[in-house]
Amino acid sequence: MAVNTIQFNSRRKFCKNMLAIGAVASATVLMSGCALSQTSQFASAFTDLSGKHFVGWFDHNGNMLGRVKIQARAHDLTYCRKHKTLFAFSRRPGNKLYVIDINAGAIKKQILSSAEQHFYGHGVLSEGGDLLYTTENRFDNSYKAYEGVVVVRNTTNYAIEAEFLSGGVGPHQLALMNQGKIIVVANGGIHTHPASPRTKLNIESMKPNISYLEATSGKLIGSFSPPNNQLSTRHLCVSNDNKVYVGCQYQGEKHHTQPLIFSHTLHDDPELEAFKTELNIWRMFNQYTASLAIDPVNNRLAVTSPRGGVITYWDTQTDSLLEVTKQRDCAGIASSNGLFVGSTGRGELVRQGQRKVSLQKHRLKWDNHMINIV
Repeated sequence: MAVNTIQFNSRRKFCKNMLAIGAVASATVLMSGCALSQTSQFASAFTDLSGKHFVGWFDHNGNMLGRVKIQARAHDLTYCRKHKTLFAFSRRPGNKLYVIDINAGAIKKQILSSAEQHFYGHGVLSEGGDLLYTTENRFDNSYKAYEGVVVVRNTTNYAIEAEFLSGGVGPHQLALMNQGKIIVVANGGIHTHPASPRTKLNIESMKPNISYLEATSGKLIGSFSPPNNQLSTRHLCVSNDNKVYVGCQYQGEKHHTQPLIFSHTLHDDPELEAFKTELNIWRMFNQYTASLAIDPVNNRLAVTSPRGGVITYWDTQTDSLLEVTKQRDCAGIASSNGLFVGSTGRGELVRQGQRKVSLQKHRLKWDNHMINIV
């Protein structure tokens, strides 16, 4: 297998299509611009008490509206308004991507990753819904730490249009920015192999970063690393003004305390900027962040920590802490018109605005991510 080359399926055709589409996307497309009203709907993957895996969608009060059983645990989702479908991405090291018709309440198609590749749990759509970008990992029997890839598929027949190197090892969440011209990827830096998927093979030498790539060619524009090489950059989101927010998971000694949330603006910031707050706040995270979501109405960022049992809220204009809310095993977070809705691994749903409101509690375990679909 060629491991250090960018692979394209009709590269010239892909670049031409990208320019014609004028693909525009934002990390907040699925999380904002929709009033939390009687018509609001959200979606998340979950696992029931018997260990069966599903993708479900629910209303603003947490009432389940539909669900579809899937073979393996999913991680994140994205919603295609053009085709009215949900894409559910396998949790590392899964090799399945589910296309779900929410009107029919059924799996429309199941897509397998290429041979010797697996999904990393995340994907993002162009604004028009014509292209789907996913983070994926290359592997073989040698256990070599290959650079990850971003795979681009169309959403008509799901054929692969292009494949780019991601700029680092272990690509996780990604987003489109700058009117769809740039892809930003959180490369976690951790080398794993499907033969032992939860074993971290390079903790001492890991090199996390966020990388910016040209969306049409995959050309690397720049990479920026956190100040400590054991701060694994996992999840991110992008504001309407193209500021990137990154959540980290620290892989160092248990007694060490590190800032876990950073911001960065391409061409303006020479390095990732750590959010500033007291050490005792960072200790509350238990070295772990999960989901991030932006509320553009009130200029707020929400970050969950299921290990720490907290949801934190930050001012995106000053990168300063606004509030800490205790919430056991909190997982997903989504924003809708000035309000945040969160989920937990204990089946709870909560709404956070002027005050915290508990919604429905289900007998299941919500996964770490949630999106707004209506």
